[in-house]
Amino acid sequence: MSRPTTKRAMKGMKNNGEDEDLISQLPDEVLCRIISSLSIDEVVRTNILSKRWRSPLWKYSSCLDFDVTRMTKPLSQFQNPVTFGLNLTTEEDARRYGNLVNTMLNDHLGDLTSCRFRHFPQILAPGEVEAWINYVVQKNKTLNSLTLECNPVILEALPILSDTPHTVRLHLQPKIFSNLFYLDLTNYIFSGSAPSAFEGCTKLKILKLKRVVMEEETIKGILDNCLGLEKLTLIESIGFKKLKVQNPSLRSLELRWMVLCEIDVSVENLQFVVLDSLDCPERNLKIHTLNLRTFCSRNRPSHLRIPSNLQQFCFLGTKEIFENCSDLLGSHTTNIFRNLLTMVVDLDLNNIREALALSFILRSCLYLEALEIALPEQDSSGDYDECALTFPKSMFWDRREMYNCINHKLKFVTLKGFTGKEQEVKFVKHLITRATMMKKITIFCNSSVMDETTNLLSLPRASIYLSIIFK
Repeated sequence: MSRPTTKRAMKGMKNNGEDEDLISQLPDEVLCRIISSLSIDEVVRTNILSKRWRSPLWKYSSCLDFDVTRMTKPLSQFQNPVTFGLNLTTEEDARRYGNLVNTMLNDHLGDLTSCRFRHFPQILAPGEVEAWINYVVQKNKTLNSLTLECNPVILEALPILSDTPHTVRLHLQPKIFSNLFYLDLTNYIFSGSAPSAFEGCTKLKILKLKRVVMEEETIKGILDNCLGLEKLTLIESIGFKKLKVQNPSLRSLELRWMVLCEIDVSVENLQFVVLDSLDCPERNLKIHTLNLRTFCSRNRPSHLRIPSNLQQFCFLGTKEIFENCSDLLGSHTTNIFRNLLTMVVDLDLNNIREALALSFILRSCLYLEALEIALPEQDSSGDYDECALTFPKSMFWDRREMYNCINHKLKFVTLKGFTGKEQEVKFVKHLITRATMMKKITIFCNSSVMDETTNLLSLPRASIYLSIIFK
């Protein structure tokens, strides 16, 4: 049955050669949902799409996104004429941004579920950020997601792990975050009273702190108050040397670019762990969990520019993590990798000690289905490769046992940075000829290793489902 023609639709057809305004026919509920997915500058630009969009529909949107880096000249169409350039670093521009945020928050009438502020640190009125937080939280009991980012300088990255980041010091009200589900803070300094802001945070499930400066008692108090936390991400945060995580509901933990003296994680049901570029004594890394399903270890972030003042940092290698978080060296009675399903690691297959550590972990993994290994750009086989073997190094993978995960579980393997060296080829050959359940092996390499790839493709395959892809 065809849809009946409404008067509004008929009016749209009488366009004297102009296109029909289909957007104007959409219900307000649909338009509000569309507007809620846009940043403030995009909302303003939509005024040209339809006359109805010039009505105050934005006042009822469920999401507001104040991104100072995207607030360009079209914002001058909104209320007072304001000129926003691409680099809003002057005192006048910073004030105008603050005034615009205040005006729009006061004019908003609907129930917010999500709000995001991305602002500059300079020339903010004292307590202005805290005032925004208090206003949106107290006015909107439905608010469950809050993101705040202090943008230091446009087009200029903040130095990684800087001791003096250009940030704003936050003085937060007690229990201000108690109704939130998701909280994301970037480039701030927490005062000593910050833990009180997290009191009663039984609903908070996701917490991300990036480049946040805080003391040990502060991060401890925050975690103690967030007992229902399920996902914790800490990136380049400084000011504390010890981190202890014992939140019983935690399922996901990500630690990236951190310099710590001690890491103690004891969460029985932790399932997802990322350790990316951590400077911590290997003996002081303690992780206890019985249900780990996904593990990621990165220690060679060559895609990032490391400042010269950070060259002295010694990031934990995958081998050290393997040795310290399993019973590989006989110093631990538990092995957190036993129930893994997915493993993503930086590791040098040409280094016999690293290969030995990988071999042990593969033997102890009972259910591993997906394995990804990123090989180093530079050869590290000479770093600590002295290892007494009772057979030639070239026979290492040929002498490995039939591990349960390789023979019965492993289905997907990815190798990045494949150079065709002997131990890399031997490892791939080991998988091709022994992994009976393997479905896909993906190898990233360059054209200089064509002979090695051809030889691998000609090998007999233990799995009838196996496909080998070179990229």
